[in-house]
Amino acid sequence: MKKVFEESGNYNFKKDIITGEHGEDFVRDFMINKGYDFVSDNKDNKYDLLMSFEEREIKYEVKTDVLLSPQNDTGNIVVEFESRGKPSGISVSEAEYYVYYMPKLNEIWNIKMDDLKNLIESNNFKEVVGGDEGSDTKMYLINRRRYKNHFRIHKT
Repeated sequence: MKKVFEESGNYNFKKDIITGEHGEDFVRDFMINKGYDFVSDNKDNKYDLLMSFEEREIKYEVKTDVLLSPQNDTGNIVVEFESRGKPSGISVSEAEYYVYYMPKLNEIWNIKMDDLKNLIESNNFKEVVGGDEGSDTKMYLINRRRYKNHFRIHKT
């Protein structure tokens, strides 16, 4: 696995968790404007947002890409699956949908979690390691252009 984010001075978990929570707020408000009702948020690894649509509750895992900008766009979506030697991210989430928010590109991509897992299982996506020092967070890189037809894409 390739090590990414080597310059750990550029990655700050405490700062990025705040940015991620702002991303969750943005996605929540975006969904409310689309007719969803906000039920609750969640602060553990099971899901981020619980929304309701037509009286059906739906759990969402929301990831905000804080590094991506038009100047440094790698063209990838990053999907975490392990951190600190333990399953994390997609491996433990109970969410029905995976939402990837890219504020600097003004896009939200979403996919059913089962579809994302099937996509990962049926492809040989590059795996990388990164995150804050000592986390050795393992992630899949999914090329957006090549796999965009698997996602629903919203302009913000």
